[in-house]
Amino acid sequence: MASAHSAARLCALTCRRAPQLSRLPRLQVVAKPFQTNRTISTTTSRWAEDDKQEPATEQQTEVDLKSLREMYNDKMTPEVLSQLDELAKVNGFNNIDDLANSQFAEGSKALSGMRGFNEDLTRFDVGKPLRRGHLWHDPEDFDSVQEDLDPFDEDDMTSLAHNKLDELREQRHFNRLAVWEMPLLAKLAKPFEPPTEKQVLRWRFTTYMGETHPAESKVVVEFCPEDLGLTKVQTEKLKKLVGPRYNPEKEIVKMSCENYEHQAQNQSYLLKLIDDLIAAAKDSKDTFEDIPLDVRHHTKSKPKPRFPKEWRLTEERRAELDAIRQRIAIEDVKKADDGLLMDGGKKIESYLMLKAAEEQEKQREAEALTISAGRGGRTATAARARR
Repeated sequence: MASAHSAARLCALTCRRAPQLSRLPRLQVVAKPFQTNRTISTTTSRWAEDDKQEPATEQQTEVDLKSLREMYNDKMTPEVLSQLDELAKVNGFNNIDDLANSQFAEGSKALSGMRGFNEDLTRFDVGKPLRRGHLWHDPEDFDSVQEDLDPFDEDDMTSLAHNKLDELREQRHFNRLAVWEMPLLAKLAKPFEPPTEKQVLRWRFTTYMGETHPAESKVVVEFCPEDLGLTKVQTEKLKKLVGPRYNPEKEIVKMSCENYEHQAQNQSYLLKLIDDLIAAAKDSKDTFEDIPLDVRHHTKSKPKPRFPKEWRLTEERRAELDAIRQRIAIEDVKKADDGLLMDGGKKIESYLMLKAAEEQEKQREAEALTISAGRGGRTATAARARR
């Protein structure tokens, strides 16, 4: 039944809307003689005209339509048409004509949708028009970061101001921690216990809070060779074995390690190294007594000058100075009452007054000399005029 339905639909579509078929000419291989290139000539070269294709004639189209109609009349008998009408009613149509029209409409809609999709796809592949003024006619760069940002309305702070604000927020965060959370650490405080005789090694670890630092893995250990419980000969041998790590001024051996990634690994390496040094110092095969202790690596620290104890102010000297100052003050009061006390301010004022008076006298003498010189000149001029 399905095969009859599909055959009927195709026949109906073909008979009702038969397109005009255009018969294309057959492809023929035309052998053209091989022509050599022309020699140098002043005339232009001539090209042969292409063969024009002859359009399909109306007679060929009419013959195709007649053949289709004859095939339809031969196969579409009344019995087949009645079966097709029943099939159309089963599918919800009155007859086969309505079914064929609906199928044709759906096909045209799908074709128009495919055309729109092809146009959008072509537009996406081609992209925006090229910039003729740009180098190499490159298309504009697509910057998603700038396109997603909102326009700036001049109502916000600058980036430097935001950085300063973040810095203040961080400071206030740590201030709040210091005020509210650091007092809670007092509950975890432990009383100090001095190291015992067995705790000879003094370790130093470095931890950077809130960050990872390459120097965080470094471990330093210090110990005194006399605290290891060795004999005098073994202690001297140990000092000679450690070499420049021994400080003769403080009598302390200091070693460090940062070869490994974690502090525990460096600490384990130092422990093993100290055990090996102690085992070598206890070896009695060679005590190194004939080798002197080399301390050339150590540079003595320069002594800093301090204030002499003899020059310090004692209570007796302080009382003596207070008595001297009190006696001088009493003498000044007596001289002030008798008018014998010299006042520095008054002395300066009197000196300035005398200086000003002397300058005025010099100015008057200069004015008098100027006036006398003027009068002498006038008298000599009058005498000459009389003669």
